[in-house]
Formats: sequence, structure tokens, C-alpha cells
Amino acid sequence: MKRKQNKTGLTIAEILVAIAIVAILAVGLYSVGSYVETQSKITLTESTIETLVAALDEYHDFYGKFPFDADENYGRNELKANSNGLDGDVTDKAGNSLPAADYNDVYASGEALYHFLNKCPSSKKIVNSINLSLLTNKDNKNREYFFEFNSDPGQAYPLRHIIDPWETPLRYTYEQGDNFPVITSAGRDGKFGDRGATDKDPNNSQDNITSRKL
Repeated sequence: MKRKQNKTGLTIAEILVAIAIVAILAVGLYSVGSYVETQSKITLTESTIETLVAALDEYHDFYGKFPFDADENYGRNELKANSNGLDGDVTDKAGNSLPAADYNDVYASGEALYHFLNKCPSSKKIVNSINLSLLTNKDNKNREYFFEFNSDPGQAYPLRHIIDPWETPLRYTYEQGDNFPVITSAGRDGKFGDRGATDKDPNNSQDNITSRKL
């Protein structure tokens, strides 16, 4: 009499099912991890903006006004000016004037904001609490920006600004008559509303994080 032999190996179908299950679980874990990372960055951005709002409050209490006027087009020319700017020129580390092609205007309002807030003792103390990883004088191409003040010729100082966790500079806007300046992060897509406009949101600001909403 022949005995039946028990098969202990997996069939090809069973192996394929197992692989499919593992793949589904991996995709799920990646999605969860990506979501958690994004939420963490959003929380850090909101916290940083709230810190800057508190620093602006202190600045206004100290000087009786907000630092400077700036619209969405605030750039190098405004940054260099005596009025609403730092009164000097953007340079390299050696103090040579930086060619226009080597400077991105998107950094200008944030650089001016960081400079002015550090002139007020109470504001400076608050700004110094911001995560150091979000403070830099480099652009997204790793170029360093410096500034030579007309009041201190021959000295080039690091031109720092504050970035969000996606490494895009925060933008400052304020016009006379506004109740309070607005600090804006471009969000995950790194765009301040200049791409992907829709009828519902012509400025494509769905993922922007702004002090108006905090």
C-alpha cells in the first residue's frame, strides 16, 4: 500500500499572492510615512510663522511701526534701497557686487525681514529661537549671499533669510494701511501661486501656509 506524501512547499500561485501582499503593505507604509513627514513639515512651518508674527509684534511695540513695506515683487532693487531696504548692495563673500544673474529676487523680502527683526532686541531674542536648520544665507543652488552696507563699506555680512522645511524662503508682504504683515510659505510645491491655476483657486495657493490662516 502506497502512502500519500504531504507536500510542504508553496505553489507558484501562493508565492505570487505572498509577494502581492508584501508589496501592498510596503506601499501602505510608504504612504503613511510620507503623510507623517508632510504633516511634520507643515507643523514646523506653522510654528516658525507664528514665531515671526510674535517677533513682528515686538518690533511694532518697540518702534511703533512695522519694519518695511513690501509687495510680492519685492526684489534686489528694493533690498538695496535706503527706503524699505538695507541701503547697500548684495555681494559675494569677498565683497564684490553680485551679478544680477546670480541672485534670485524671491529671497529679498525674507532677507530684509531677518535683518530688521534682529535690530530690535526683543524681536531678535524671539527670532533666535527658530530652528537653526531654517536659517541660511544660501540659495537653492548653494550660492552664498552677503551684503555690504553703505554705512560700513568694505565689510560683507552674511545675508540670512528664513526658509521652510521644503527649503523655500518665507515671504514677507506689507503695505501701509494693512492691519499686519503677512508671512507666507509656498508649501510643498515651492510655488507662490504661479503654476497650476484653477477657476476655484486662480493663484494656486492651495498648499500655501500663511499667517492669515493661523
